[in-house]
Amino acid sequence: MTTVPFLVPVVAGALAGLALGVLFFRGLAATARLYALGGVRRAVPLYLLRLAGATAGFTIAALWGGAEALLAMLAGFQLARAVVVRREKRAQEGTP
Repeated sequence: MTTVPFLVPVVAGALAGLALGVLFFRGLAATARLYALGGVRRAVPLYLLRLAGATAGFTIAALWGGAEALLAMLAGFQLARAVVVRREKRAQEGTP
């Protein structure tokens, strides 16, 4: 009984979700800063890029790996959210 073929899409999905999540949520922080500083014209394309990237990433995961990869990608995406939020809070407070 081999579990390696089952684990490949799960691990790949989790790593892809982590990478996509970091890009997405770092972009979200940049978009929020742009909105706060009045740079709406520069924030809207960044918003659309984030939306298109996340949609494409999750669609590819669903088509390539099925439900297992998609759920693993969602888990990695949510983990990235927690990491980026924590890092952004520390950056605002000025601690490393």
